[in-house]
Amino acid sequence: MNQNEEVLVVPRRELEKYIGFRTTDLIRDDTDEILDIILDEGLFLERRIAETSPRYKQIIPYVLIRHGASYLLLQRTEKQTEERLHHKLSLGIGGHINPDTPELIEGLHKELDEEVEIEGDYDLSFVGILNDDSTDVGRVHLGAVYVLDSHSGDVKVRETEKMTGRWATVEELAGAREQMETWSQIALDHYIHER
Repeated sequence: MNQNEEVLVVPRRELEKYIGFRTTDLIRDDTDEILDIILDEGLFLERRIAETSPRYKQIIPYVLIRHGASYLLLQRTEKQTEERLHHKLSLGIGGHINPDTPELIEGLHKELDEEVEIEGDYDLSFVGILNDDSTDVGRVHLGAVYVLDSHSGDVKVRETEKMTGRWATVEELAGAREQMETWSQIALDHYIHER
């Protein structure tokens, strides 16, 4: 982790009305209000402070990649930056928003470009806001969840030293749930299984 890296955060107090009683949830209502707060109250803070201070929520675009009825299932390696997530399975591509791409969608596209190669057309849709206060990682992050529907299904992991990826059916995802990071479990329970 670059200790001097600046990341987009929102003071938790600004979000409390919407997330305080939803400690582990994919929020589907009040999302316009939450996105407005991110836009209006967001500020950049050194990551070393943000990672250890529950006074702030780091804003993370988190993208589920789908082709037909299958989802891209990723496995993180020990080379991945966030050591608390090593070897965990993940349904999401995501990362911090930095001053060079300060908008949510800009940060989302930067992370996608860094982590995967997507051939052909795709559709991108916003799904909801993911809050997880049940873990140390989750307590200091807030996810803006999107689904990317790949038309061709030709998606390759770029950072193969940091993660591997394969397509998995909903049934396979259900069987792998216990190996997933908590955000992926929440996305599986509150979005994929409810479709």
